[in-house]
Amino acid sequence: MENEENEEEKKAIPKLTEMVDRLEKANKEAKEILARQEELAARGLLGGKTDAGVNPPQPKEETAKEYAAKVMKGEI
Repeated sequence: MENEENEEEKKAIPKLTEMVDRLEKANKEAKEILARQEELAARGLLGGKTDAGVNPPQPKEETAKEYAAKVMKGEI
């Protein structure tokens, strides 16, 4: 009984080791990607790429004739 458990553990160890290696590799890649994203965000801020001070376009005011034309067409 103990021999069977030992054999199962011995079979599981290489699989676990492979899984740990894959996780470590994935974590390393994630850290590299995060570092690149942080660098790009910092460059964007330093480069002046912000939305501050940008005014949205003002809506066009209708004239009385345009309003009357819409009423006659039934749009309003």
